[in-house]
Amino acid sequence: MEPDLPSSPLSLYIHIPFCLSRCGYCSFFSVPFSSAKLKSYLGILLQEKQLYTDLLDKPLKSIYLGGGTPSLLSARQINELLAGLTWNSEAEITLEINPLQITRNYLAELVKTPVNRLSIGLQSMDNQQLNWLGRRHKAEQMAQKITLCREFGYHNLSLDFIYGLPVGVGKLSLKQNLESILALQPQHISCYLLSLEEDCAFFSQSPSLPEDEELAEQYTGICNILTQASYEHYEISNFARTGYASQHNLGYWKGVNYLGLGASAAGWVKPFRYTNPADLQQYYKNVEQGVRLPEAELCSSEQEQNDWLMMGLRLTGGISLRDFKDMFGIELASLYQEKINKLISIGMLKLTEDRLALTEQAYFVSTRVIGELLS
Repeated sequence: MEPDLPSSPLSLYIHIPFCLSRCGYCSFFSVPFSSAKLKSYLGILLQEKQLYTDLLDKPLKSIYLGGGTPSLLSARQINELLAGLTWNSEAEITLEINPLQITRNYLAELVKTPVNRLSIGLQSMDNQQLNWLGRRHKAEQMAQKITLCREFGYHNLSLDFIYGLPVGVGKLSLKQNLESILALQPQHISCYLLSLEEDCAFFSQSPSLPEDEELAEQYTGICNILTQASYEHYEISNFARTGYASQHNLGYWKGVNYLGLGASAAGWVKPFRYTNPADLQQYYKNVEQGVRLPEAELCSSEQEQNDWLMMGLRLTGGISLRDFKDMFGIELASLYQEKINKLISIGMLKLTEDRLALTEQAYFVSTRVIGELLS
């Protein structure tokens, strides 16, 4: 029996899995690019979109085109994907873009789409590090590319930065690297610790990565440098100028409903969680058979509570105790008081009259701290 779905507005994520080449550190689902395969994939995506017309009939809170490399889409293809959708007047419509594709010709076409935010896979301003990561752009190209984005009216730019690379890779210090990024004056910076999962190419190479103590020092340095440069540290890995926090990702962290379209895309349509197959043929088969919310998991109230806490505590402002009670009908303290007190006593949590949040020293080990709270 198909689950009843809520009709409230939601956010939309669309996964484009194609890449010109696969980065050795990447564990996201991706496949080699070909224009014919992309065309076939878009046809299936449009069919999948039709499966959810009852959810997509109201203005969306945000739209995010991720991947893979969604900037392999032409402006015409982006418009085709977004046709028939509506969104709030302040909605972010984000496109992840490879720096190689930031060209005058591409941007001249992109401005004909609703995309109003670019998330740029910069990763580093050190050419030696870019080479090790398998990135094909050059650091010295980025200032001109960022200027070009702004010339075409893109003033909400997010840059990705990866830290924790192998010992000895790179000529720039962490401080110099970040200063080069800050010179580009992005509105948003996402900082990710290099993590080599078993399904990525670099895993079998066993590169000599920094020890945990060094990684923690790098993270602290990042936080200090970016906050001193007037970026708000609003989430464990994310920093933004005032008014430029990622609205789409804030939806994830605050438990907002979101629909995921495309192979491997996940969704949360309360009270159901689902994930599309990370396999093109199985994904195509599901869509052609009209399957909605594949293998949907009906979340219990306890699962919802845990998920809400796990995501919400990633925000440096923490969670509202009042919101928790309003949502779940129970005081947070009655469920976790003993563990909260323990984590407060060792300096990992802080509690005010209305909020519970991680302390700054807990940010780098947040997964362990939150896991301890919810265990």
